[in-house]
Amino acid sequence: MIKTLRLGQFTQQVSTTFAAQVAVLLLGLANGAITARWLGVTGKGMLGLALLLPTMLSLFLSGGLGTANVYFVGSRRLDVRTLSANSVAFAILATIVGAVVVAVLNLTGWLARLVPGVPVQALLLAMLALPLGLFSSHFRALLQGLRHITALNTITVGQGGLTLLLTVIMVVGLGWGLAGAIMAVVMASAGGLIAAAILVRRAGGCWQPRWNRAVMRATLSYGLRGYFGNMLQFFNYRLDAFIVNFFMGPAGAGIYGVSVAMAEMLWYLPNSVGFIIFPKAAATSPAEMNRFTPRIFLITLALTALGAAVLALLGNFLIRLIYTSAFASAYLPLLLLLPGVVLLGGAKVLTNEVAGRGYPQYNSINSGIALVLTVILDLVLIPRYGVPGAAVASSIAYTAIFVTAIIFYRAVSHRVAQ
Repeated sequence: MIKTLRLGQFTQQVSTTFAAQVAVLLLGLANGAITARWLGVTGKGMLGLALLLPTMLSLFLSGGLGTANVYFVGSRRLDVRTLSANSVAFAILATIVGAVVVAVLNLTGWLARLVPGVPVQALLLAMLALPLGLFSSHFRALLQGLRHITALNTITVGQGGLTLLLTVIMVVGLGWGLAGAIMAVVMASAGGLIAAAILVRRAGGCWQPRWNRAVMRATLSYGLRGYFGNMLQFFNYRLDAFIVNFFMGPAGAGIYGVSVAMAEMLWYLPNSVGFIIFPKAAATSPAEMNRFTPRIFLITLALTALGAAVLALLGNFLIRLIYTSAFASAYLPLLLLLPGVVLLGGAKVLTNEVAGRGYPQYNSINSGIALVLTVILDLVLIPRYGVPGAAVASSIAYTAIFVTAIIFYRAVSHRVAQ
């Protein structure tokens, strides 16, 4: 039986998750330093863009089933065996659809047009990550809903360590360049999927696909309400990379990728809080969450702002140290990203809490508003100001998410207060 988390238990799980995220951060920085030095500015931009494509397709084809798994397991509405069998069936279908889409794009030449400047061979190699991402996201969501936090954190850190090890072997040792860097990510993702699948099986899950119309209807009914929000949020985070690449080429995308990677370090704490508060909200009474969430929100926002101040002071030094002076121009966009990144960090607490209460559709509306801002501002600012323009556009969009997240949270919490 899943028990309601008290503040002390909540803090402990957030702390362990944050520690795992910091470990992953350090491993990622080491991996980023290697790819920056061995692939260069253009090669690193190609790597980021190639890996974005399967990530984007995985999100498109997920149907929101991951968030549904967290909600239904956390609220004890469906059991692990039923949900895991449902997830396997859906992931197989989504993989087939994804393979057909990629094949059509490649045969028609649109694959190369979608990501100009990146070799088609690299894009097709990166697509091996698509089924791994689909299956892994569903299994990890089940573990999150069960609050097997330590196990999930172990998988996350282990996958980060394996990615670094394989990158050293394939990029540095074997000299396989861009292909080696992509293969390292794909193989490490496979390792993470295997570990998650084993843990789900031990928790009573099932690897055999089973298409249950009632279960599929229930999970998709919830999942699709948040699905559009997740999809739109992804574009809020990553669409500017494609637009920067369109106007400035892979080198510009490489510079902006470093700015984004540095700024998003500030999200490790909010992501950890959101990761724990989602299943907690699903299993806890709304009245109790009304007392609990505001405190957590303010603490998270304050700590994120403190981290931003430190990063503003040390960012230039860190960029040169980790990525070399070739990426020094990433510092100004980093500074421009920080205000929005801080506010979005606070919004992550509220959006996950609202989804856990059963209202993911509000987050979809929120993300839609922000995406419209992102597209308009990107098209206006990037041609004129380049990479700094992309940073300003994202910061404004993140601020809009913060404002609307507060509005929707107050609407949801006020219903209980009445």
